[in-house]
Amino acid sequence: MRRFTIITVALSVALLFALALPAAASSRHPFHGNWKGTDIFDESNVTLWIVEETHSGGQVFEIRGHDDHTGEWCGGPARMEAIGVLEEETSMAVSKTWWCLPAGSNILYFLEDSLTYNPSADTITDSEGSIYHRTP
Repeated sequence: MRRFTIITVALSVALLFALALPAAASSRHPFHGNWKGTDIFDESNVTLWIVEETHSGGQVFEIRGHDDHTGEWCGGPARMEAIGVLEEETSMAVSKTWWCLPAGSNILYFLEDSLTYNPSADTITDSEGSIYHRTP
């Protein structure tokens, strides 16, 4: 009975490590996380959710965004989906698509952007100068 308990505990610990390692590996990059910033053009609130693509070895990121009130091109809220490719440890090239809400309104296709991570401030800056701060 004692041997069964030891084996059970050992297998349980191994299983917990196996479950924890992929989660830790996918969230290790500084770009990963939730970010909030203010659009420098219209002062609207922009939120970004950045996740590493698991099979890219930390080179490709899925980015989703929300703008609560866009400027003239939309006039209201908008959503964004993008793909980011790491160029250096603290910068990535981004190709994004924005569309106005409600769905079916104006769509902006394949806009080029870049994101730069500042490790000392734990912020991201886009190519237009908007700064994003990490949120919990």
